[in-house]
Amino acid sequence: MTEADPAAPSATTAVGTVPAPDGSAWRDADGETIKAHGGSVVTVDEAEVGLDITGDGTTDQEVHLWYGEDKTNATRPVDGVRGYWSTDLVTWHDMGRVLPSHQHFTLRVDAAGTSVEVDPAKLDALKEVANKTAPDATSTQTQIDDAKDFVAPYVETWADEAAGVAATYDEAALSNASYRLNGNVNIMERPKMLWNARTKKFVVIYHADGPLADNADLVRWVRGGGDPTNQNVGSRYSRAEIGFATSDTPWGPFKLVNTTKMNWAPGVPNAGREGDSRDMTIFQDAGEHAVDAVADDAYAVYSSEMNKWMYVSRLNAEYTGPLETGSDAVLGQDFSNRVLPDFSREASSVFKHDGWYYMLTSGTDGWASTPVVAYRSRSMITPTEAVVGNGDRHPATGQWERLGNPCVGDPARTGVGNADPVECFDSQPTFVIALDQEAGRFAYMGDRWITEPNGSAGERSRYVWAPIQVRDGQVTVENVGSWDPANTTLFHPLEPVEPWEFTAHVDERDAFDPTFDVTVDGTRYDGLTAGWSTTSLDAAFAAKGTHALVGHVAGDGPLAGRYVTATVEVDGPVDVCREPGTTVSASFHQTEWGTMPAALACDGNLATAWSTWAGGTGKKDRVTFTVAAAQPWSVDAVHLTNTEGTITGVTVEHRDADGTWLPTTASAVGPGPNGSRTTVSFDAVTTDALRLTFDTPGSYLKISELTIPGTAPATAPALAVSTDAEVRCLAGSAYVAVRATNDDTVPVDVTLTTPFGSRTVAAVAPGKNAYQSFAARAPSTGAHEVSVTASAVVDGERVDARHDLTTSAASCG
Repeated sequence: MTEADPAAPSATTAVGTVPAPDGSAWRDADGETIKAHGGSVVTVDEAEVGLDITGDGTTDQEVHLWYGEDKTNATRPVDGVRGYWSTDLVTWHDMGRVLPSHQHFTLRVDAAGTSVEVDPAKLDALKEVANKTAPDATSTQTQIDDAKDFVAPYVETWADEAAGVAATYDEAALSNASYRLNGNVNIMERPKMLWNARTKKFVVIYHADGPLADNADLVRWVRGGGDPTNQNVGSRYSRAEIGFATSDTPWGPFKLVNTTKMNWAPGVPNAGREGDSRDMTIFQDAGEHAVDAVADDAYAVYSSEMNKWMYVSRLNAEYTGPLETGSDAVLGQDFSNRVLPDFSREASSVFKHDGWYYMLTSGTDGWASTPVVAYRSRSMITPTEAVVGNGDRHPATGQWERLGNPCVGDPARTGVGNADPVECFDSQPTFVIALDQEAGRFAYMGDRWITEPNGSAGERSRYVWAPIQVRDGQVTVENVGSWDPANTTLFHPLEPVEPWEFTAHVDERDAFDPTFDVTVDGTRYDGLTAGWSTTSLDAAFAAKGTHALVGHVAGDGPLAGRYVTATVEVDGPVDVCREPGTTVSASFHQTEWGTMPAALACDGNLATAWSTWAGGTGKKDRVTFTVAAAQPWSVDAVHLTNTEGTITGVTVEHRDADGTWLPTTASAVGPGPNGSRTTVSFDAVTTDALRLTFDTPGSYLKISELTIPGTAPATAPALAVSTDAEVRCLAGSAYVAVRATNDDTVPVDVTLTTPFGSRTVAAVAPGKNAYQSFAARAPSTGAHEVSVTASAVVDGERVDARHDLTTSAASCG
């Protein structure tokens, strides 16, 4: 991907708007880049939580709280969780690292020499440093301050609180935090925050991971003294736990109270990975109280079984762990496993509307963006494990219904960053913000990961936020560029007053600019126009037929930038490539990492393509593409769009009636730039097949769509004349009798020709006939060839017709 300068201001972001996903940095109220990746945004009421979060001296505001990963060091070391607050979802105020990592070395190798554990002596030494009130020969003031900051959340009683001298600690939690929050060996990802109405605490919940305690590299690292510059500490994606931390305030400090595996069902084939949790989210079900009368029900949704299957577990009333631990949980009551009809899904994001729960997920491809898929279910906990069928997939009627990719937008639209919906604008989902659940106002939160030299995503990663519309059980995530969260029209679909079905001629492509009317949430907007996708216009106006169009509302009104789809009935040449009976083939297509055959270039789907890519030395310097139609067509051009590789020339041949390939006038035509439509023109030919030769020396091609505009060959006018010929006997002699009847609507000149003579009859009237009997001058005769020619002037043009007949032999003696 192209990486923007992190310091560059957004070209599309206006004051009071969420920035477009254009690669520029989103900055906080102090002008600093926001560092809250993989996070969540939750709204709290200051009066309900009893805190003046904004610092304005009142508790009368609703405040949005954004918590995410601080990726300053790209996880080497991990920096921890950072928090921000806002009252408009646009301007964010930094609260600092509310759950920071640390680098206090408190580990040792166990007596057996095979595993690591917390060393109580080292932990006591750390507490001693934290209780110092002034630097001395062994501790600097910075070391003292760092130690105080780390142990403070775990102090239970103070000897001198003003001086920061503790008396007692939550020893178990402090010990666990000294291990699990060490930034050199742990992972702290996808932090989410909930406010618990029962405990009156803020709870940060995150993917807590790191190497297993008996990992040989980790043991070696601890034995060597825990050098923070040594990154060889073993796989940091092995423990697969969820961490829970609590605080009385949104700015912390947060206390790590639990790190735990999640739920699993005995007998499920995941030996050694029971209760694994990696990319995860948290969902708070507002107003539902199955677990506790005060605290809303909450759930952890997480990838388990080595990221293969999605699980859902109820949280306890305090939001500090699963309701039932490990395998004690009851399947279908406390948790559900393998809930999606697809495997290898992660990065779940859940929201609820109109009685349905919706889940957005990504694929599992490291830091690369993948297609997003949406699902829905009537309940968070589904009754039983779904049946796994062929290909490790659930049937379509599995626990959660598959809705498909919700992301929409014109990939080529300018001014809004990456608008390609295939991989949701180059992002991975992290959370769905419920701005107003009852009104159906939700916003998509995603991350566009940019990896650093150490192989992990870092602070140059960017945020992708977009409004969501939910209608009739379908979810749409729409890239509208920069947007104002207060613009409520963004959360409602555009409803056509009349169907968006237009008509045009193939020659009107440049003048095509129809108007249309819509309603949005009951308000009508008339006379709108669209900026139609250049790609879809090119494809639609390449040939006769009904074609799909995509685009965005034009102008600067409240609906500007909204995504629209339409159809246009184009009159003109047909696309021979997609006519019934047409077949296509190529001399080569990609077979590595998937198959992209020639048919994908003629399927009308811009998301598929014919490719000749090959690894190593397998690339072809020249390939052919053949289109064979079921009938002859008059053609004079081929349109194509190449998206990858390098084509240096295109040559076109046509096939004649005898099956011989002949050249057209298009030879070694240079194509346009990749991503633009190339038109290869030639003198018109009438043919039932074209063969294109692509020169790709040392390279390859990837053609998303190829069209051949064609018209049926003109048919010459015909004359309706019926004929017959026979041998008759008269007085022992044979005669050849020939008759031509004019069935047309114009007078016809007729000539009757036999081996025994001919006769021409001029201006035979419609419905009349010309007749002649020719003597064979013998009592018998053999079979004879007879012809009838007819001529007439039709619409000012002379038309000739010929009929060849054969008589049977006869004997009249």
